[in-house]
Amino acid sequence: MEKSKSSASLRWKILRRSLRAPSPSVSGQPSRENVSRRTSTGFNLIKCRVLDGQLAENLQISSNGKDICVSYSFPIGDDKELNMIQRREDTIELNDFEVSTKYNIDTTGLVCRWPSEDALAYYCINHADFFRSKRVLELGSGYGLTGFAIAACTDASEVIISDGNPQVVDS
Repeated sequence: MEKSKSSASLRWKILRRSLRAPSPSVSGQPSRENVSRRTSTGFNLIKCRVLDGQLAENLQISSNGKDICVSYSFPIGDDKELNMIQRREDTIELNDFEVSTKYNIDTTGLVCRWPSEDALAYYCINHADFFRSKRVLELGSGYGLTGFAIAACTDASEVIISDGNPQVVDS
């Protein structure tokens, strides 16, 4: 019982730290766009930056205008980085909704990286021993950051990343 209590305490500590982080002050009334929306910065547990065009070109990553190349820095001793091609958050198109309707799925994983994905990836990286010699299956992965983090930072024997939306898988 003591171990599960400490794990839960750690998760609450991560959330508490991110909620207590100073936020920029907003003058006047909050605008309609800022109420009850996911923030693009998330919890800031895993640092990320958009790679400039030249660096993406050196990595032989082509862009179709809807995608960007993002580098994630995992907070572990040997500073592992992961470069991923992701959809720009402002590029949802009518075709995305047509695919969603056709397959009876949503566009959640296509739209953005969610803060909960950062929190789960951070937790998994910091508990790498849980995954030693294990086979890991991430269902509904969206951008797949957690699965890629487990593959890059742990000794898992196998990591399978999946999503029900074919556009997410193609990305």
